[in-house]
Amino acid sequence: MSVGRLISRAIVREIARTERRIARTERQKYVYRRLQNEAASRPESRRVETLGGEVWMSPIEFKLYEAMRREGLNPIPQFCIEGYYADFAFPDVRVAIEADGAAYHGGDRRERDRKREWILRRAGWTVKRFYGTTIHHKAANCAYVVKQEVEARRQRVRARFMEEELERQARRDALLRPFRKVIQWLRRIGHREVARTAAADPPPAIVADTRTESRRGNH
Repeated sequence: MSVGRLISRAIVREIARTERRIARTERQKYVYRRLQNEAASRPESRRVETLGGEVWMSPIEFKLYEAMRREGLNPIPQFCIEGYYADFAFPDVRVAIEADGAAYHGGDRRERDRKREWILRRAGWTVKRFYGTTIHHKAANCAYVVKQEVEARRQRVRARFMEEELERQARRDALLRPFRKVIQWLRRIGHREVARTAAADPPPAIVADTRTESRRGNH
């Protein structure tokens, strides 16, 4: 196969991948707009200012969000994971938070949520689900549970990072150890050569003093 044909195929594959990425992004944007329009149409929904911009939230979502903020957390609302939007997420530790309202109790909704949760867990995410009644009466407790989960995971991430950093440092030390020994050996040789040269050739001042003493002795 010619080089030109290989290059053409590679270009076609890259174009196809780019088109798929664009289509996926557009699909995610469409789903997000639809979800936000549905949220805006619900009674008592409100537009909430978040770190990522304004987001429409249901009453229980807002209550849980405010409780988490009081705990010092910064959840990202309506975060897209594997094509699904979690109510809140902590991407750094892969924790997704779901606030289930009255509509959750419908059979179809429960089945969809089970499928979504299975997909999220398969992608490596932990899903914490809270019912609307629990959020309504014990939002602070729900936020505390979320905080404990997030902080525990962040501590594990930090511990794993430190462990990996120590392993990397040990590998670097093992790689550099032979070179350091060579450098030390060369330095010792250099010091010996300097000392030998100094012993063989005394400084001019010492030579001059020696000659002066010799003249005085002759006189």
